[in-house]
Amino acid sequence: MKHYILPLIMLPFIAQGQSTEPDTITVKELREITVVADAQRTSATKTVYIPTGNQKSTASDGVSLLSRMNIPQLSVNPITETVKTADNQGVSLFINFHPATNEDVSGLNPGDVKRVEYLDFPTDPRFLRAQHVVNFITHSYSYGGYTKLSGKERLMIRSGEASVYSKFACRKMEYDVMVSGDYDYNSHIGSVSDETYRLESGTIRRTSGTETGKQHQRGFYSALRVSWNKSDNLTFRNLVSYRRINTPINHTSGYVSFSSLYPSETYHTESPSTNNAVGWDSELYAMLGRGWSINGNFQAESAGNNTSSNYYAGTESIENLADEDSWFLRGSIQVNKSLSDKFTLFSNVLSGGGRTHIAYTGSSNAVNRFRQGFTGITVGMSMNYQKVSGSIDVGYAFESNYINGKTMDDRYPFTHINLQYAPNQRNSISLWFQYATFSPDATMKNPNIIRQSELMYISGNPDLKCSRNTSANISYTWLPSNKWQLSAYATMFLISNRQIAVYTPDGPDGMMLKKYQNDGDYNHGQIGANLTGKFIDGRLSISVSPRLLLYKTTGSNSISHYPFSASLNVNYYLGRFFFNGYYDTGSSYVDGENAFLRKMPMSYSVNAGWSSHGWNIQLSVINPFQSSWKLSEDTLTTRWYDNKMTQFGSDYHRRISLTVTYTFNYGKKVSQSSELSGEKNISTSILK
Repeated sequence: MKHYILPLIMLPFIAQGQSTEPDTITVKELREITVVADAQRTSATKTVYIPTGNQKSTASDGVSLLSRMNIPQLSVNPITETVKTADNQGVSLFINFHPATNEDVSGLNPGDVKRVEYLDFPTDPRFLRAQHVVNFITHSYSYGGYTKLSGKERLMIRSGEASVYSKFACRKMEYDVMVSGDYDYNSHIGSVSDETYRLESGTIRRTSGTETGKQHQRGFYSALRVSWNKSDNLTFRNLVSYRRINTPINHTSGYVSFSSLYPSETYHTESPSTNNAVGWDSELYAMLGRGWSINGNFQAESAGNNTSSNYYAGTESIENLADEDSWFLRGSIQVNKSLSDKFTLFSNVLSGGGRTHIAYTGSSNAVNRFRQGFTGITVGMSMNYQKVSGSIDVGYAFESNYINGKTMDDRYPFTHINLQYAPNQRNSISLWFQYATFSPDATMKNPNIIRQSELMYISGNPDLKCSRNTSANISYTWLPSNKWQLSAYATMFLISNRQIAVYTPDGPDGMMLKKYQNDGDYNHGQIGANLTGKFIDGRLSISVSPRLLLYKTTGSNSISHYPFSASLNVNYYLGRFFFNGYYDTGSSYVDGENAFLRKMPMSYSVNAGWSSHGWNIQLSVINPFQSSWKLSEDTLTTRWYDNKMTQFGSDYHRRISLTVTYTFNYGKKVSQSSELSGEKNISTSILK
């Protein structure tokens, strides 16, 4: 924390009255006055946080910096390295107003960060109409840049990753290069399930459990970006990337027993896969003068996925091979016109499409051809007064889906309304409302019937309709001083006519069919707060986040569930050493996609590290007293089918994590810059 010392000097020329005695002078010594600059402030448009030197020097990347800062509007889990809003909404990460993903943030040099901004429904067109935004503002380089080497090893669970990130600037050009790889060798995958099938022929109970399981997954990512920053009013960026995810080993063995129809057997599954993708991302922003500006984004990707899913139990054999090829194009353009310093009009057009070809062989032979196109048009207005800001927009979208000769069209409106009020830099209140639509993906509309087990078939639904979503939020932020931070919120999230898997005894030969249907509503609410206190001149910070979740669903699996959970995050700095403690009580929730009630274990960690001269070394001990490999306990209860399942994996198992980062700079810093944008995940439409 910076202190600004204002020495006050009093000139000793004050007369004490007339006297024949020699003049006397009385000097009163004043204490030093220390003025501490605000490290945080809020307004009607955004909340700004200034990271301290300790926070920047001890952070290894963008996520760890956010964890150190304990921003009250955010929920940062240092174990899973995820960033969400305090009420569990998704957050769009930006670096100097440019979109960022996991690779951007991992390559960020925390020492270059000047401030961090949090925004709800920002009106700046460079944020691409994202709803909740974290924007890192960094220094840039007039020439030169930096190179960052990172490595992480997770002992006891056999996983790790390594990356090299390099940035180089020369005048108006900027170049970013990244190469990264990761591996995960998990020898404790699988599940134990107790299923009940109510078929027309009678009720059958199926129990199964994994006795041995192993998964080896390796990933590779590389990207090159070239940016032309002619001025603050004109930027043009292009990125090309390649990513590969290879899972050569993915098998489980165990037991399966039936109450009738089938004998008890041992089973073995194999599910190797290979995924490759090449992508291109282009971005343009230009100020045209007279209050006009334009920004656009274009994305293209071509991907290939090969997956095997084989199941063997006794004499029963189910083999499914899928070969998928896909591509998509997507583009958006937004035009903005500032009528004054208070009002801006904007219009956005988003359009795109793609094709997918999937060939199934084995126990089920089929060829699927998908073609999707969509276009959305939005018009809106934003306002920005000194203490009040907000925006409203309305739009209309058109979607067309072609599946194996059948075409389905859907049209729907949408709107977003938000309003923020900040009477001063210490207090702000925000309200937002949105009405939108959830469209089913190609997997949900896949018409093929694929056999999944002895008693279960799975299928998509070409006639699946879109679901309507209504959500609203009210939140309050209080920043009384650099010592205290508070955020409180209440959220409502409703899905009407939701898209979920419905189980009926309508499969081939009277077996169970898991088919996606529009079935019932999903209602979710949340009430919570996030309080942070900083002590010992900011060297100690404690953040606590209690929350109450509210779930109520209707349809084939009606559920009412109201769990309470809380988390605690503590940071302490001692010279070049730093320490962190994190605890989460565990949570439970109703999954909006598969309708299961899922209960998660608690998690906790302690972390210690050292940083100096570009080196950052951290050692974390995570869940040291949890020897179990349990991931979750899932429950589903419907009219025709029940399932109680325990899933296993390494996420909550005890482990020791060692992270080493070395960053060296070269060149001259000036004002602002950007980071590489990329994404390592590969999408697929294969039924599983």
